[in-house]
Amino acid sequence: MIIDFRMVPPRGEYMTKAARKEEARIMKEGFLKGYTRVYRSDTEYLEEWRASIAGMIKSMEEAGVDKAILQAEYGGLHEDHLALNRAVLRLHKQYPDKFPVIFMCVNPHADEDMVKLVEWGYKKGFRGLNYEAWSVNFSASESKMWPVYQKCQELGMILTLHCSISFNVDRSLYLSHPCHVDKIACDFPDLKIIANHGGWPWVNELVAIAWKHPNVYIEIGAISPKYIGTPGTGWETLMRYGNTLLQDRVLFATDCMLPHKRCVDELKALPLKEEVKEKWLGGNAAALLGLK
Repeated sequence: MIIDFRMVPPRGEYMTKAARKEEARIMKEGFLKGYTRVYRSDTEYLEEWRASIAGMIKSMEEAGVDKAILQAEYGGLHEDHLALNRAVLRLHKQYPDKFPVIFMCVNPHADEDMVKLVEWGYKKGFRGLNYEAWSVNFSASESKMWPVYQKCQELGMILTLHCSISFNVDRSLYLSHPCHVDKIACDFPDLKIIANHGGWPWVNELVAIAWKHPNVYIEIGAISPKYIGTPGTGWETLMRYGNTLLQDRVLFATDCMLPHKRCVDELKALPLKEEVKEKWLGGNAAALLGLK
């Protein structure tokens, strides 16, 4: 079974036309303009298949991806994080076979009780919490987040954290450093933590943290697998330890940034043991989430 551990809903499912227009402006002129520069050749193509649920499911089916974890990714722009959570919940109910597991989001800048929001999400069926520190410009290791993590640990919910480069131009890259994962894992040893995007350019540090903490997993969403297997790109440590000591804690994902067939084909071509490829592609996710 192949499982995409991280997909996000189309913006049209939870954002108004006015909000999407303002987001487009910020992508060109505001703090996210770095993304437009880096991904300028892929933007139109990406929107073509991920702009609708039908396109996303088609991409999955073309690659033989059986299921995906649909995650609410609050970007700190003009979207409503509560509407985003409701959209993810609605899509989960509409397509339970494709999206059997869903993760919610919180907004640390909102005037609300985040713990109560997590409790609401758990009662509604959310299995995890997705937090993007870089996008909201609020560190994942701020004390304000500790009660949230405590509640997630108590409820058995999983935490996913952005842990890699970001291309915003007005805030420190440090917000996405693996050290935050280490700090949280030290205080919450029973909280399952997923480090998104493999930690690049701090792959060595993230591998060390995952080796240190058995509750830390490494997800490789939004990364072209062929580069993970290319010497000199900085992924050598993950290839070595992900094929041995950490083979049970690497998770395949696209993050809706790359088409599924490309990612699946490239991962299958990596110089890994065949049984390890099966674990990365879905076996580890199935074991973590209890999927069959």
